[in-house]
Formats: sequence, structure tokens, C-alpha cells
Amino acid sequence: MPIIVPVITTEEEVGVEVPKVEVKVEPPYGTVEWIYYCSEMDGDLPTPIDISITGSIQYRCPELKWFNFDVFPHKVKLTNTGYTVLLGAKWKAERPYLEGGPFLEKHVLSQIHFHWGPNMMEGSEHTVDKRRYPGEMQVTFFKLDYMTQDEAFHHADGVVIICYLIKYGVNPDDRLSWVIEGFPRIQEAQTNTRIGPYPMSRLMPMFFEDYFLYWGTLKTVRNEKYVVRWLIPRITLFASFDQMKEFRKLWDPWDAPNLGNCRPLEETAGRHIFFINPHWNLYNSLLPIPRLPEPSISIFSPAYEQNLSLLPPQNAYMLPAPEVNPDAKVVSQAEE
Repeated sequence: MPIIVPVITTEEEVGVEVPKVEVKVEPPYGTVEWIYYCSEMDGDLPTPIDISITGSIQYRCPELKWFNFDVFPHKVKLTNTGYTVLLGAKWKAERPYLEGGPFLEKHVLSQIHFHWGPNMMEGSEHTVDKRRYPGEMQVTFFKLDYMTQDEAFHHADGVVIICYLIKYGVNPDDRLSWVIEGFPRIQEAQTNTRIGPYPMSRLMPMFFEDYFLYWGTLKTVRNEKYVVRWLIPRITLFASFDQMKEFRKLWDPWDAPNLGNCRPLEETAGRHIFFINPHWNLYNSLLPIPRLPEPSISIFSPAYEQNLSLLPPQNAYMLPAPEVNPDAKVVSQAEE
């Protein structure tokens, strides 16, 4: 009598496709990749939060590089959305972008917007050492591979927002003056005007070290939630009492003064807060207001370096002087 031995087949052997489980390996601590890895643990936590040196992790990264921030844009548009002031710009050639630092890829400048409050004691979204400031300027960048900001928001590594705290200053800040000059023309919600144009280095303090970084969710007025990297530099802007008062003159969608648009503070909730490349005095988390404007650290991108004719006329002062042939004979009027 024949013996029947049962044969156990796997699903792959009978032609059934087995879903593959992707196993993610944790990158080595101390690499830029490990910062990206933290998005999986911290990306869904709410923002904004309090920042401090004592509650952060000192971390080394390559120097952050700023490209084309000295290049004049073709036009700059200022819009009162009813909820914030939005600044957008267009360039005839390549727009400003960031590389290096905590980034694995190129991130291009998208837009700039502002937050403020009903008085000089509040207005910033983030607090530093438990202290709130009159305002905050947030600059949005997105990963170039995603082509647009809207698409980048749907990816955890797509969007970076640099948050500049605005301190109180006795004198007006010239960096903000050319933006605030356009406010009387956009008092009503959903109106816009042209300002400048000036390069973004006229508005944004640039840095290559001494800044904080963390992951968290951005919740929009439409109740949409997106994972974002937040950078808070230790250098700041400042504004006089009269400059901050101009923000509160703008109208909201119901034709009432917009007295504030900062979100409530959220708990840190044990997330990783990185203190990237600390350098200056570590006594205070923010640096003092500089007496003199910091020099620009922006450089030209390879596209501009290879073709300086792409630069707008306003940047002619940055072009190299024409070479003079020392062997050329100079003919005087007498010789003629």
C-alpha cells in the first residue's frame, strides 16, 4: 500500500504574492539621517513649543549654506490674507535655496508670513526660556524634488519653516521697514500690493550655526495637519512699538482689526529638540540684538556662477570689474 506524505507549500510556491514588510534600520546617531529618522517619533506632535538650551540636545551638522539671497527678485507681492501677512516673490532665473546643515537635499524659498498679538507682551508662536515675544516671522522652504509647496506638504521631509523671533526694539528695524511700508495699501482682507523689490537678504538674517531644530505638526486654518521641520535661530529680528502697531491695524475677514494670530503653546512631550552647532555664549537661548547689521553670507549658485548674465540689473554692483589690458596703448589728444 503506498504511503501518502502531505506536502506543505508556501504561498509563494502556489503563486500567491506575499506582501513584503519593509524593515527600517535606525541610522547612526550623530548623522543628518538620524535627524530625519526622528520625524517618525516626533512628527505627529503638535506645535508650537517652548525652546531652551537646557532642554535641547547639542548636535553637530555641516554648515548651512544660503544661495542667491542677495539676488534681486523680479517682483515682490504683499498680501493680507485676513489671517496673516504673506510675502511672496518671483525671480526671472533661479530662486534662493538652502543646502547643507540638517538637509540632505536642496530646499527652495516659498513664502514668508508673520504672527503677532494684541500687545507687546505676546505675539510670537514659539516661546524661548518660557518668554513670549511681540512677533514672529516664519519663512517656508520646500524640498525641490516635490516641485511645489502644496505637494511637499504631503511628505514628512517636504517642508521646513525657519522661525525668527521679533523682539521689542526702541528703534525701528530697517529690515522690516520696507515690508511694513506696504501695510496701508492692504488694510482690508484679501488685498495685495507690490513692494520693493529687494533681495531676501534685506529681510532675513542668515546663519550657518547656533540654531534649534525640532519636528512637529502644522495645523492650518482649514484643519489640515502636516509634518514640518522647525528651525529657530538664536539671532532675531526686532521691531519698535510703532512697527508692531501697524500689524494690528490690518483687518481680518470680518472687517475688524486683526489683533493677533498666534497659536496656543503646546507641550514639548519629550520630543527631540536639537541645538545645532552651538558657538556663541550659552547663557541665554537667544542672542542680543546686534548693534550693526550682520554681513551677508549668501553666495551665488552654480547656475549664476556659470552665467552671470542671468543676474538682474540691480545686482550689477556684484559683477567683477572688467579686465584692463596693461599692454594696450593709450593715445593722448596731442598724439591724435
